[in-house]
Amino acid sequence: MSQGRERHVIIGTAGHVDHGKTALIRALTGRDTDRLKEEKERGISIDLGFAPFRLPGGEIAGVVDVPGHERFIS
Repeated sequence: MSQGRERHVIIGTAGHVDHGKTALIRALTGRDTDRLKEEKERGISIDLGFAPFRLPGGEIAGVVDVPGHERFIS
């Protein structure tokens, strides 16, 4: 990264419900992005989730966990 220039990296997930987006983010970051009680009970993401992820160069990326069911995407 060049001096004085900060990079901002955002990584978003995309996929159908039950394709493992939240599990992938948990494996990469150690964070569970499902935080709502209903998400835990139903086993699906309802709202956007966020987790930090350190890239090989040391930068921090923001990872966005997007719900996979069309009813929860607007």
